[in-house]
Amino acid sequence: MKKYNVAVLFGGCSPEYSVSLESAHAVITHMDRTRYNPVLIGISSAGNWYHFTGAAEKIKSDTWNNPDDCAPALISLDQDAHALLVQTSGGIEKISLDAAFPVLHGRNGEDGTVQGLFELAGIPLVGCGVLASALCMDKDRAHKLAQAAGITIPFSTVPTKKASKEDAFACADKLGYPLSVELIYI
Repeated sequence: MKKYNVAVLFGGCSPEYSVSLESAHAVITHMDRTRYNPVLIGISSAGNWYHFTGAAEKIKSDTWNNPDDCAPALISLDQDAHALLVQTSGGIEKISLDAAFPVLHGRNGEDGTVQGLFELAGIPLVGCGVLASALCMDKDRAHKLAQAAGITIPFSTVPTKKASKEDAFACADKLGYPLSVELIYI
């Protein structure tokens, strides 16, 4: 049976960086190694991409980003390559990829940007594609699209950045309690 190289992406420049590390650790430690070979790609909180070769525990403890375990890397956009290109002391090493599993949370991870990169590279993706990812990150537009399709949605509002605290509480009173508040980082 062929063993598939699956790029597992973790970290990222999002306020949800630490959540991604926890999720990625769970994915990596539970991946069936008889069928899949994880190729670990760590993205620093500054947005730098690395091929990570250390222990999965270093991801969970956020000690993964160190020179002993990481080498700068990027995804080849050549649709025939399907590869991670890793900078080594001897030049560029090419690691073949059969699929990508972005275990990223928030902006620049589950908003369609990374999904678009892998679509451009021709590498199959675990999870949603570009459009679904982008729409799901924009809860207001996702609700409007669902409502246009005839699906009942909860009452909601999206205050502007200029809205005062009093305006927000007035909206909450109008919606009724209990209610859910989602903070969106832009």
